[in-house]
Amino acid sequence: MHTHMDIKQQHIVFYDGTCGMCHFVVQFLLKHDTRGCFVFAPLQGITAASELSHWRNSYPLADTLVLIENYQDLKQRKILAFGKGALRICWLLGGAWKIIGILSFLPSCLYDWGYRWVASHRFQWFERQTCLIPKSQDIKRFLP
Repeated sequence: MHTHMDIKQQHIVFYDGTCGMCHFVVQFLLKHDTRGCFVFAPLQGITAASELSHWRNSYPLADTLVLIENYQDLKQRKILAFGKGALRICWLLGGAWKIIGILSFLPSCLYDWGYRWVASHRFQWFERQTCLIPKSQDIKRFLP
């Protein structure tokens, strides 16, 4: 996908394709992921159906952000969701974002409640969307 990247540093961020807040987060990540280590796919897409099938057995109703860290390395891949996934993305972004991301190493019970509260109010704060249309320079970073 990105020839200048080590394959082990690529991560998939799954987002709710109908959520305006999720679209905002994806646009934010595209802007700040200067190393190009993240690719994106909607939870409603075929990539999510195949990559998250086992995870969905444990969380069948989850419409949350999901991160597959090191998705192309089966030995090192990790699936993280809810607050842990969001904070781990900050850690992986690097730079000043690591200050927030360091919280991902704490037990998720300390912050998942906050993530779930924000998630439960997201449609009040942001409009529902039909689909995220990537800019032409970002199209290679989106999976179906």
